[in-house]
Amino acid sequence: MLFLFPVSEWAAVQLDYVLLYVLWLYGVWVLGRKVLGPMLVQEGRSSALTAAGVLFLMVAVNVLMSFTPVSFPVTPGSRVGQMLPHVRAMWVLFLAVNAYAIPVGYLSARLKALTEVKEAEDQETAAAEALESRRTDAGEAIAGEILVKADYKTVHLPLSAIQYIEGRNNYACFHLDHREDVVSQIALKNVMDLLPEGKFVRIHRSYIVPLWRLEKRKGTEVQLMGVKEKLPVGRSFKENLKNA
Repeated sequence: MLFLFPVSEWAAVQLDYVLLYVLWLYGVWVLGRKVLGPMLVQEGRSSALTAAGVLFLMVAVNVLMSFTPVSFPVTPGSRVGQMLPHVRAMWVLFLAVNAYAIPVGYLSARLKALTEVKEAEDQETAAAEALESRRTDAGEAIAGEILVKADYKTVHLPLSAIQYIEGRNNYACFHLDHREDVVSQIALKNVMDLLPEGKFVRIHRSYIVPLWRLEKRKGTEVQLMGVKEKLPVGRSFKENLKNA
């Protein structure tokens, strides 16, 4: 604005109005950088409508400020109906700030989104490598398979693929790696007889987990490798974990 409006008149004529507009331009920068730009990265009609609404409000506020009565002196070359210098400066700066803030906000948000995707992929890769390493180290714990009845047929379940076993009344649901769950009509207490001794532990009246998948325990929950959900530990089964 210093370049678009005579410097001699900058501090001499309605300084409060000039300061107010400087603050408004800063608000325009923040809205463009933090709101409008990032919204362009998001998909969906709601984000587009919100961005359009914010932009409309910004333009409306700028229009209202253009009509605010001020006592800036009219230059000798001014004609009736001609845009006043301070109004012209307002719109030039408004457009310039948006032209810079919105692309910067978009690029920053886009870069952040790509970084988050890359970090998620790296974490997933690291988790998969750690899981495979744990499988290898487990040795006998993952060797072999068990046979269960499901859908009127015998299903072969590799021990290494079992994430955990969930009891559902008189049924047992086997949660597996890279396969659909297998539900068998067998009580959870009888499932323990099918599993190799010392390789699986019952941590709850509804859950059996492979020992080699145990990653960490916090309070009354356990986290298993390759499993997003945390499983509860029953009070009467705490000793099973301690003795495993």
